Amino acid sequence: MMRYEYIFETIDSVIYRLELIMPNPSDWRSHHVEHPQSDNDYFERMSRVVFMSGLNWKTLEKKWPGIKTAFAGFDIETVSHFDEAKIDALMANPDVIRNLSKIKAIVSNAEEMDKVIQEYGSFERYLERLQDDGGEDGLRSEISKRFAFMGKGTTVIFLYSVGLELPKASEEWQDRHA
Repeated sequence: MMRYEYIFETIDSVIYRLELIMPNPSDWRSHHVEHPQSDNDYFERMSRVVFMSGLNWKTLEKKWPGIKTAFAGFDIETVSHFDEAKIDALMANPDVIRNLSKIKAIVSNAEEMDKVIQEYGSFERYLERLQDDGGEDGLRSEISKRFAFMGKGTTVIFLYSVGLELPKASEEWQDRHA
């Protein structure tokens, strides 16, 4: 398979999966996405796409209330201090998707978000700065590099889910479906 075909298939998958993580899936189609109200909301959406990666969305929806409880409501400060004992407890918790790589990625992402907030004042300001400095490509690249389990497709899903316009990703998808 040629590389560009793989990219288009990835974007198709991203757009499909985007429907599954939005508070109201119809919102993204009309470009009226509910913006996160706090840094913890950004963290929850990022964690959701991390857990969704490679997973049946129905499983995620079924387990999400238990996951949210187990991860302290996605409070960045709390999760960033989860230690090995807490991670072991999460792995034993039947209410959680017990994938060690994903659990560790979420703890790592909480630590990174905490650093971002210390440096930029908020996660939203961080995203604005990345977009101002590097455009869409720079934004997507930096998120993928800085945060765990955030590949190219997962990053696009996350950025759409927090209401960012990604014209390049949209054009790629539209070109594929024209």
